[in-house]
Amino acid sequence: MKKIRYIIIILFALSSCKDVFDPPPQSLMETTIVYSNQEEVDSVAISAYGLDKDSMIIFEEITDMFRLPLSRQDSSSFIVVFGSIQDTLLIKHDTKLVYESVETGFFTEHWINHIEHSFNRIDSVVIIDSAVNQFWHENIQLHINNLPLSSN
Repeated sequence: MKKIRYIIIILFALSSCKDVFDPPPQSLMETTIVYSNQEEVDSVAISAYGLDKDSMIIFEEITDMFRLPLSRQDSSSFIVVFGSIQDTLLIKHDTKLVYESVETGFFTEHWINHIEHSFNRIDSVVIIDSAVNQFWHENIQLHINNLPLSSN
């Protein structure tokens, strides 16, 4: 009977020593795609990756919204591929490290100052909300030119 009591006490002690850790919130820039002619919206696969990173953020998804992680430096660069046409985004932003809690630690908040882009498929970029924080919401809109209809 004493052995069972000791085993129960040891099990309670081990379960109470479990680490309490929650991943910190992520600040992601939400990007919405708006086509220049809504009647001729073509369903193109969209891919995106960071210029200084080797991994894809999104890969050939048919979507009109995606999220991009901004760097801790003062600018972030991305290649966005619409079908087979590439465009470059350069986002200049301010970054602040924010303490969340003991369980989650720190996360970053960003404020978009300026966006430069190539003009292959992107016509213009509109900043909707410059605050990029843990509460994901629309930050920018990419206004995209439709491809000309091919004549058969």
